[in-house]
Formats: sequence, structure tokens, C-alpha cells
Amino acid sequence: MEKLLVLFLIVITLLFQGRPVIAEDINEFESSISNWNNKIALASKYLKKAESALKEGNKRMGCINQKKAGKLGVEASESLIKAFELKSASKRELDNFENGLNKWKELRDFC
Repeated sequence: MEKLLVLFLIVITLLFQGRPVIAEDINEFESSISNWNNKIALASKYLKKAESALKEGNKRMGCINQKKAGKLGVEASESLIKAFELKSASKRELDNFENGLNKWKELRDFC
């Protein structure tokens, strides 16, 4: 009986210790996804501004907006990678996200 009680207490202790970590991971995942959504939307707006400026012949403003878009795209991609690392994404998925990150870096550094 005493062994059963000790085993029960160990199981309960492990369960309660595991819960905050899981909740913390979920909050961190949601925060990373929210960060991705916000920054990728801003990056998209800056890309449109860059495109418009370049069409109007304003290379300087086009590059400024392109760099801003690239910076935000890099930050967004890093958040997305972090989120999916928390969810134990496959190597292939993470490689795809890394490729996207590299594209944003190229865009940022092009001008």
C-alpha cells in the first residue's frame, strides 16, 4: 500500500510539473504565430510601396521600402521557424521555412 501511495505521488508530481511547460510552449507558439502574421502583413505593405516607388522611377524610395520589407520579412520568418520548432516540425518543413528566410534576406540586402 505504501509503495502504491509513493507511486501515486510521483505520478501526480510529474503531471503538475509538466503542465506549466506545456502551457508556456502553447503561449510561445501563439505569440510567435501572431508575430509572424503582424510582421508579414507589414512586410507586404512595404513591398507594395517599393514596387510603386520603382514604377514611378524613384529608386531610392523603392530601395528604402524594400529594405524595410526585407527586415520585417526576416523577423517574421524567424518567428515562424521558432513556432514550428516548438511544434516539432519535420526537417523538410523547417528547410522550407529557412529557404523563405533566405529569400527575405536576399531581398533586404539587394539594394
